[in-house]
Amino acid sequence: MNSRKRLAFVLLLTASALALAAGLPLFAQQSAETLAEKSGAAIEAGRLDAAISDARRAVEEFPQSSVLHQMLGAALFKRGMNAEARQAFQRAIELDPAAPQNHFNLALVELGENHYAEAAKALEACIKLQPANAQARVLLGRAYHNLNRTLPAIEQFRKALKLQPQLPLAHYHLGYAYQSQGNLAAALAEFEQEIRLNPSFVEAYWLAGNIELGKGNLASAEDHFRRGLRLRPEAVPGHYGLARVLLARGKLAEAEEAFKKVIELQPEHVEAHYALARLYQQAGKKEAAARELEIVAELHARSARRSSGIAGARNP
Repeated sequence: MNSRKRLAFVLLLTASALALAAGLPLFAQQSAETLAEKSGAAIEAGRLDAAISDARRAVEEFPQSSVLHQMLGAALFKRGMNAEARQAFQRAIELDPAAPQNHFNLALVELGENHYAEAAKALEACIKLQPANAQARVLLGRAYHNLNRTLPAIEQFRKALKLQPQLPLAHYHLGYAYQSQGNLAAALAEFEQEIRLNPSFVEAYWLAGNIELGKGNLASAEDHFRRGLRLRPEAVPGHYGLARVLLARGKLAEAEEAFKKVIELQPEHVEAHYALARLYQQAGKKEAAARELEIVAELHARSARRSSGIAGARNP
């Protein structure tokens, strides 16, 4: 070994000894940031088990790294391990309460489990740190709306759209909130805007179609349902809405087929069975109407048994 190689070897041994003595991980170039990037890449690639394993080891090496706890929480959350993900995000917040993303991530876990009060608290903290986070405002609006705080929800949706006018689903949620207030004109305008900006989101078509049907605008209602069904041909709300439109237009044969399609897709759809019974009555098909009404009665009875808790093996 020549003198230059011998010196390099001695320096490496010395650095290793110092690292061990200080309780630091060997080869310090394996920084917290590097480990976070590695775990993040595994998450992006869908290798969640590897991401969790990498993040756990990283957290053991750098227990004071908020970023690594955040990455561990993200991997756990995507894996459906919500309880552990919550703990990881809470620890990330303890280590760095000024990081908006930590509060946002915790809110996602709480929303995923319908813990709306807890989600709202986390999102309020996020927005306090990052007022221009439009996505956080949409999620806070959703949390408020589910807590029956409709006016604060509308305020958050509006602020989100002021920040980011084309934010996906913001118009939809604002329209939904307006609809819950009975403001159907404003709701319809928001659903139409969502359709323009986000044409692949089918739920907006159903809600807009229902409003148009209620207003008697049958051509517009039918157009909405058919456009939605072109995107999702097996969607029950689309076929049910279309069937109602066809019935209102007096197209009984087409309406009958549409209601049958609903029942094919969802055999216990009580409203479709009842509507089909009324259609048969209107068409003078008494026996067919009676059969559908019997099904309606049985479905109602079955629902009552389930809600009363007395459904047993003989009453599945």
